[in-house]
Amino acid sequence: MPTFLSMVVRSWSGRIGLLLVIFVAATLTVTGQSAGSSAAEAGWSALDEGDGEKAAVAFTKALAEHPRDPALLFGAGAAAHLAGREPAACELLRQALRVEPRLTPASVLLGQITYDLGDIAAAIRVYEEALVHAPRQRVLRERLDVWRSESSKTTYVSGPYTIMFEGHRDEHLAAHATTVLDAAYWRIGKTIGAYPSVPITVILYTEQEFHDVTGAPEWSAGSFDTRIRIPVRGALQTTAGFDRVLTHELAHAMVASLAARGVPAWLHEGLAVNLEPGDVNSAEQRLRARRLFVPLERLQSGFARFDDAEARVAYDVSAVAARALMNQLGTQIGLLLGELDRGTDFIAATARFGIQANEFEGALSRTINRP
Repeated sequence: MPTFLSMVVRSWSGRIGLLLVIFVAATLTVTGQSAGSSAAEAGWSALDEGDGEKAAVAFTKALAEHPRDPALLFGAGAAAHLAGREPAACELLRQALRVEPRLTPASVLLGQITYDLGDIAAAIRVYEEALVHAPRQRVLRERLDVWRSESSKTTYVSGPYTIMFEGHRDEHLAAHATTVLDAAYWRIGKTIGAYPSVPITVILYTEQEFHDVTGAPEWSAGSFDTRIRIPVRGALQTTAGFDRVLTHELAHAMVASLAARGVPAWLHEGLAVNLEPGDVNSAEQRLRARRLFVPLERLQSGFARFDDAEARVAYDVSAVAARALMNQLGTQIGLLLGELDRGTDFIAATARFGIQANEFEGALSRTINRP
């Protein structure tokens, strides 16, 4: 499955995905004009390949000939989103909807980007308007229900942080979470060499509600999907555990703000483990005791498919690998993330910093497997 087609299969966290491409296929069938354009075809192919910049160039050329073609405007918006230019993406998608309000894929993507940018009320309005023209779209309705539920939660706002509660509002816990976030933000920013200025939303759930809403595996203590989501039953009785999970998910949020795409799962998770309180010496000790090293290629995608034991190994390998990379790059780790976000693959990106990926992984394996 092409990269562009698989993005939303993973999650609804700002990627374009299978649903939109199905919609686009139908749209292009109707708008044969843009479907037959060589520039348009180059744009759709570039989206399939995950190359937002190449797609943007192609759609710009196609729009020069057909500036009011809604499918082309949608394609250009999708390309801008894929390239990380969200304001431009939103404007192009709005233009597409002004020309053709029934263009559901444009509404789907515009609403999701708006949600990811933190404006739930505006995202809800986009989907409500889309349902006027596509009342039978079940996915739109289901997502709208989730957003309406979030918007009705009690909140606590402090600076860039919004703490949302599922159920009873706990001022003491919210204040504690804000203190943890403040301290961790500056420490993490210093480590990675960047301080992303993005709003941070934390949603606190009861144990069962967390797993029901996120679909996270039972071993998961938190998740990040443009929102930090954490189960908090008894959080203030186990403060250290709560602080660790909150910091871990904040690290994910900060990494994602620097690189919304292109970061291997092992690097994302490994950085988060290294940036939470404590160290990763115990992870290396567990791996060395079993002389167990999993090739990083097997840890490129998410860990939700693993059982408890497999997840422990995956996190340990990721933590040790990310620590080694951080030791070599220092604060340039933020620059590496920027390279990955621009579409450079990991091997090429690390090479630009003088690191040969094969040698890097080989040294890790030898360290873990030596007597």
